[in-house]
Amino acid sequence: MTASRRRHARSPAVAPLDDDDLLSEILVRLPPQPSSLPRASLVCKRWRRLVSDPAFCRRFRLRHRRSAPLLGFFDIFCNISFIPTLEAPNRIPPGRFSLQLDHGDGDFMSLGCRHRLVLIYLTKRLQILAWDPVTADQHRLAIPPAVVACASKTPVNGAVLRAAGDVQHF
Repeated sequence: MTASRRRHARSPAVAPLDDDDLLSEILVRLPPQPSSLPRASLVCKRWRRLVSDPAFCRRFRLRHRRSAPLLGFFDIFCNISFIPTLEAPNRIPPGRFSLQLDHGDGDFMSLGCRHRLVLIYLTKRLQILAWDPVTADQHRLAIPPAVVACASKTPVNGAVLRAAGDVQHF
């Protein structure tokens, strides 16, 4: 027996999927559907540990950022209701992204949606509402008095600006 064969005969055989790095490379190539990672996490504790690791999640998002599926859209003519576009098991229930307004908010008008935020003009309160449907966070901004004075004569419009990758500030 040659020295090379003796070395391989003594070392235990390692199955390719026993290597976390290799398995992670395979898992990061799963399709970017909402059900992909939860389903993979159900295989075993090791897979769950890998797909829930923050570094893996960053790599998964970076790899699929240009091919992310359209989960749905907001119908601004029907109380800003969420209309899902995917079929089961990837379908997001419409109630998952429902807007909860206060009773005194009255009429509102959607100004747009960008960078995971929906911008809404609350006409009765003279406020702009920045709403994150994923976390349900709401930030209200008072409209400056100079704009309020012209609001009845001029259409109100707005846009969301965010730094790349920043989900905290807008």
